[in-house]
Amino acid sequence: MRCIVYDGRSARGWPADIDYEAQTLNIAFDAGPRESLPADDLICDVAKPGRTVLHRRNYPDWRLVIDAPEPPTWIAELKRRGRPGRRSVIIYGAASLTAVALGAAIWFSGDALIALGARAIPHRAMVPLGRAVISTIGNGKHCDAAGGQAALDRLVARLRPPSGFVEPLSVFVIDSPTINAFAVPGGQIVLLRGLIDKAEGPDEVAGILAHEITHVQLRHPVKMLLRTAGISMVIQSLGGNVGQVADFAVARAGSREAERAADGGALVLLKHAQISPAGMGAFFARMESKASEKKPTDTVQSALDTLGSFASTHPGHGERLSAIRQADSENWPATAAMPDEDWKALREICASDDSDDD
Repeated sequence: MRCIVYDGRSARGWPADIDYEAQTLNIAFDAGPRESLPADDLICDVAKPGRTVLHRRNYPDWRLVIDAPEPPTWIAELKRRGRPGRRSVIIYGAASLTAVALGAAIWFSGDALIALGARAIPHRAMVPLGRAVISTIGNGKHCDAAGGQAALDRLVARLRPPSGFVEPLSVFVIDSPTINAFAVPGGQIVLLRGLIDKAEGPDEVAGILAHEITHVQLRHPVKMLLRTAGISMVIQSLGGNVGQVADFAVARAGSREAERAADGGALVLLKHAQISPAGMGAFFARMESKASEKKPTDTVQSALDTLGSFASTHPGHGERLSAIRQADSENWPATAAMPDEDWKALREICASDDSDDD
């Protein structure tokens, strides 16, 4: 089926063919690149008779327009824009009731109750919190060159845990020169452009990404939210000042034990994906060496330091590298995390399209 895709960066529309299977929308652009989007990332409305418009949850200005007398049958699987349906109301209501039930006890409990709360809160209730944090970094500008995002999506698929993701996962790049990456509530992982620019190969990015995927798998962002902000703030966030709550909760660095667990999980994912852990070790070694250097005092850097730098919140240099070297000594079969063309596309994901300005 034919469509036009608007990337949100310009008024230009990109013609493409689409098909839908296994809850995935596949887009083949006439210009060459392909993109696959999970159904959970899409919402839709019928703009007028004969026209259907799809939107992406994390890219509010992105839209895909289908001009056809009747919308395709799979559109029924996607959620409609506008007021939430009965099921959504029930889910949000259940989230609020769960929060109230846990709120009185959370301060008197340990990790067991926090883990229970993290599992009880619906994914969709956490997505706005993550978006609020992301919007404050690098002006929230997404790098969305189609070829680069497709390459990143393929790397995410390669790192998929054998048991699958615990919640829908969104991974993207923000146009900021800071060298960092982090996971936020709602299954959202952000790589900052500076990290990709400074990485010396795709294996390094794969190691960082595997680390952040493990944070999501272990529900660390939501656990941190519950532990630092309290469940009452979760209730407020469902209908109140989302940005303020997110800034307060997520701005606190995770515990070193959580970071150790993320390192360990990353090594498991790399082994399953047959990617060498040496790149992960090389990247962390360079970050440690830079930790003693004076940091810039600009607002973005200060905000990211509050979120937690690799050096300040992760396990000690010797401990971390020892674990990675031990894994590397296993000498498991490994190939490059990305083919050369994907690595080139990822490094150009933030490059502007000059033709859009003509």
